[in-house]
Amino acid sequence: MIDLKHRNKQQNFFLILMLGALNTITPFSIDMYLPAFPKIAIDLHTGIQNIALSVSAYFLGFAVGQILYGPLLDRFGRKRPLYIGLSLYIIATIICSTSTTINELLILRFIQALSGCVASVSAMAMVRDFFPPDKSASLISLLILILGVSPMLAPTAGSFIVTSFDWRYVFIFLAIIVCI
Repeated sequence: MIDLKHRNKQQNFFLILMLGALNTITPFSIDMYLPAFPKIAIDLHTGIQNIALSVSAYFLGFAVGQILYGPLLDRFGRKRPLYIGLSLYIIATIICSTSTTINELLILRFIQALSGCVASVSAMAMVRDFFPPDKSASLISLLILILGVSPMLAPTAGSFIVTSFDWRYVFIFLAIIVCI
């Protein structure tokens, strides 16, 4: 009996860890490339103000994605939309790293957000699926705490990548961490 309780706690820990990781995709996608704005502007032959539009494009895609994924997750379950969305996110993120114009980057950031939004929406839905209502509130609070800490870590990691390599590797890194 004790072994079963220990196993359930261990399974819950890994589930909560996975939900937290899913919840960090969006803040890392938004904030990790911010230190690279000057280098991106130079490479894409545009001004920093145009690169800043890519943040707005991301938020627009994220907003549309929230409207889209709620019904899709309810209709088709959690796994299929999550796998499809994250696969499209990985593809869009890798292609972001190959952008040669600001228009390409804006479109790809929109697609990246639209597809990656599934992670945040499904994480919250899975809390309701796997945990009783009395535990759900504290777990959602924990996920929001993780969501709040992520924007502090992402620019630091992005700065390291940009100074060590190139701005394009920020997007490659984002794709890799989602694959893991």
